Amino acid sequence: MLVLASASPRRRELLAQAGFQFEMAAAEINEDPRPEETPIVYVTRLAREKAEAVAKSARYRSDENTLVIGADTTVVAPNGEILA
Repeated sequence: MLVLASASPRRRELLAQAGFQFEMAAAEINEDPRPEETPIVYVTRLAREKAEAVAKSARYRSDENTLVIGADTTVVAPNGEILA
C-alpha cells in the first residue's frame, strides 16, 4: 500500500497523474522552522517527520507492506528567509 503523508491537492494530482493508487493521510506535526534552520534542512525535516508520523499511526504501523511518502514545499525569500 502506498500512503501520501499530506492533504495537498497538488501532490494528490501528481501521484494520480503518474498512475499510482494511494491513500492520503495528513500528518499533524509542528511546522515552525527551528532557529538557524536552513530552508533545505527545514523541508527535509518536515518531509521526514510527516512520513514518520503517518507510518507510526495506529492505522499503518502494523502493515510492513506500507510505503509512506512525505513531502514539503516551502517558499524562500531571496535573503534565505523561510516564508511560512
